[in-house]
Amino acid sequence: MASPTEIARRRRLFWILQLGGWGLFGAGMFAAGLSQWPFLEAVVLKSSLTLFGFAASLVLWLAYRALRGARAPAAVVVAAAIPLSFGAAAGWMAAHNLVVAAFAAWRRGSPTAAVHFPDFVNTIYFFFVLLAWSVLYFGVEAYLDLAAERERRLRVEDLAHEAHLRALRLQLNPHFLFNALNGVSTLVSEGRSADANRMLSRLSDFLRATLERTETREIPLAEEIDFACKYLDIEEARFGERLKVEIAVAPEAEAALVPPLILQPLVENAVRHGILPREGGGSVAIAAARGDGFLTLSVRDDGPGMAGAEPAARPGVGLANVRQRLAELYGADAALELAPGEHGGLAASIRIPWRNPARHSP
Repeated sequence: MASPTEIARRRRLFWILQLGGWGLFGAGMFAAGLSQWPFLEAVVLKSSLTLFGFAASLVLWLAYRALRGARAPAAVVVAAAIPLSFGAAAGWMAAHNLVVAAFAAWRRGSPTAAVHFPDFVNTIYFFFVLLAWSVLYFGVEAYLDLAAERERRLRVEDLAHEAHLRALRLQLNPHFLFNALNGVSTLVSEGRSADANRMLSRLSDFLRATLERTETREIPLAEEIDFACKYLDIEEARFGERLKVEIAVAPEAEAALVPPLILQPLVENAVRHGILPREGGGSVAIAAARGDGFLTLSVRDDGPGMAGAEPAARPGVGLANVRQRLAELYGADAALELAPGEHGGLAASIRIPWRNPARHSP
């Protein structure tokens, strides 16, 4: 069923085309009439012809709407156009000929004048005019129906797309929460209650910040970096001086739009595989830069690396989640790549289209 907005848009378009079309018809008839009659006769006769034709088309419009409202098959509506157009043309000519007769009687000073009815020749001629109007009407309606169906399909696809993204977000948060709570448990078992309390406090701050952006598809990179730093604050409570963090974000990239929590799985992966296995700890470096219409985000660690595994072979729910989210949001225009770091460890890079904050709201 069409929405009120769609109905209003169709009505508005109908009246624009109706008034414009019959206006052109009247102008053409008047121009042709001037070559046969004086100005006054041309005005009266062609105005009558146009106005009654306009009225006849409205009768057809109401009839077609009634048939559509009764959910008549399209073939029935199209077949009904022929007798309806002929009947409307006959009424059109009868009304017009009455005006012609009355005008002729007034010009002659006679109380009566002959009325030419039935006017078979002109009825047949203007039957084809109304039939052409009907064809145009059906064509416009079919186009609008197709456009409305396309819009509805796009809305359904967009809703499904949003639902999938939301599901991926919900998958990510429990995964991260499990790892964070496992870290708290480890601290408690080691007797480091102060570090455990500090980690829980920072975890609370992080979760509060992420929940504020639950329904947001994109946020400024500066906010995403802040999220990543909040996560690293949590891990710092666990690792202390064993964890070193480096942030290098180009100034023009800070306002670029990125999916929320897109860096957190990469940072978590770097901490788990680059810092945790090493007794002396290590460093995690986050960088962002713009180039060739794309934004490149990278997270590097100086840990043991992939230990001979293929770049895509390192397992993890977080990385698979990132790939799915990038595919959902940007399709083939985005990519996640894992490669050995220049100075050891692993480098994870995300490449997404550059989003101008002035044109894309988060």
